[in-house]
Amino acid sequence: MRADKRSKQALNSAARLSFIDVFTPSQVTFDHQSATFSRFKYNSLSLQLSPIDDGVIRNFPILIRGDGSPWDLGNLYLMGKFTEMAKVSPPIIDTLRSIAKHLVMYLRWIEHLRNDGQNIHELYFPVEEERRVTWAYFRYLKRLLRQTCDQPISLSVAKARMQAVIGFYRGILAWRLVGESAIEHSAFNSILVGIPIVNSVGIQIMKTVETTNFKIPKPQRDQVGLIRDGGALRPLTEHEQNLFLETLRKSSNRAFQLICFVALFTGARLQTVCTLRMKDVSKLLDQKPNNGEVLLRVGMGMGVDTKNQKRYRLHVPVALVQMLSNYIESEEHRERRALSFYGDSEENYVFLASNGSPYYTSTSEIVDRQEGKFSRRISARDRVSFTIQHGNALRNYLRRLIRDIRLEHSDFTAFGYHDLRATYGMNFVRDAESSGAKDIRDELKARMGHSSFNTTQMYLNYDEHNQIVSAATAFHHNRINSVVKQFQL
Repeated sequence: MRADKRSKQALNSAARLSFIDVFTPSQVTFDHQSATFSRFKYNSLSLQLSPIDDGVIRNFPILIRGDGSPWDLGNLYLMGKFTEMAKVSPPIIDTLRSIAKHLVMYLRWIEHLRNDGQNIHELYFPVEEERRVTWAYFRYLKRLLRQTCDQPISLSVAKARMQAVIGFYRGILAWRLVGESAIEHSAFNSILVGIPIVNSVGIQIMKTVETTNFKIPKPQRDQVGLIRDGGALRPLTEHEQNLFLETLRKSSNRAFQLICFVALFTGARLQTVCTLRMKDVSKLLDQKPNNGEVLLRVGMGMGVDTKNQKRYRLHVPVALVQMLSNYIESEEHRERRALSFYGDSEENYVFLASNGSPYYTSTSEIVDRQEGKFSRRISARDRVSFTIQHGNALRNYLRRLIRDIRLEHSDFTAFGYHDLRATYGMNFVRDAESSGAKDIRDELKARMGHSSFNTTQMYLNYDEHNQIVSAATAFHHNRINSVVKQFQL
């Protein structure tokens, strides 16, 4: 784990998260005292795919206790969670690893208390609610958040950890990994609440959802200036965009330039941009433009990854398509793809690092390395043992570019790669307003690939909301300052 990603919590426990580099999963059948393993199969009922047998999973998480032994209950839960995910679609292993990271911190906290002499364990649920292990962990997370100096964890991490723990107890009961008597008193209290959502025809309705008494609310003030779209996103102002593009233009890294252009001018997420294929550019070149744009299907079954493999269409400016085509035909790209897994094939990525590796490994490459024509080009070991990229190199490039901007503009606010997506969305909203367009909600939702109108509405309300807050704040401060000045000596 990177030093800057390690928890700042001082816990007396050596519990850790490890990974099985090459894991062939098995179907697990649970009874009250044992687990039976058999050949693993799953069907994607939503896509009606053929059964998938004996797939290989890379870097499957495994939870290790402080004494070096596996945490059996935790690991059986991860297998059960994997099996449940696989019932409807190919499991996203990154999701499972994220859950495992939070559970290992829960295990470390339990072992820390035990090493401190307290009688507690993961199935400790006495009659008194406040003494139960989940209640105590909830108080512990809230206590961490109250620390004002060098806060060990962020609010989002605290919420994710509590949610992972709740999911753990739901899972071990639902899959009968423990008997009902093992958890004699409830691990949490379920609560049904109604939340307002906007349906597909724009009508606000109340949706009933299940929550628990361990909810960690997010302060409302954190919403100001941000859009919740797969994270807290901050659209760049027009001035910031100009400074960004001006500095980007000076970069000698053409691949990085184009990756930023695709994000800023299509709203695509990082994994979508980096898993574009050469054949996708060919498809775009063959299309007849409509209003200066061509469309590309991405998501499940398209070979281009999206969040949760959601399928939608990217709107790509024709000028950008030509830039991508020119880059593919360049000597730089020919040299890079000669070193790559896919070689000189239309299946290859548009964006490759200088050593031929992708900036972000696609889900389809992991499958192609196990079977298919491309696996014949590599050794048997490299079919399953290879580095999976997640775009870290690009994030480093962006940090260096922001550093260069600050050399001349010290007040420039840092931003993340994902903020370029939000910038595209707000650029579209503002351009639509300038053009006199009335109702663009459906169009914006389609372009951004949103699953919910609630997320789309955040873009539509963003400017108005911030203007109201700014006006109210300015008026409030002016009034206070005028009062204070009357008492100056």
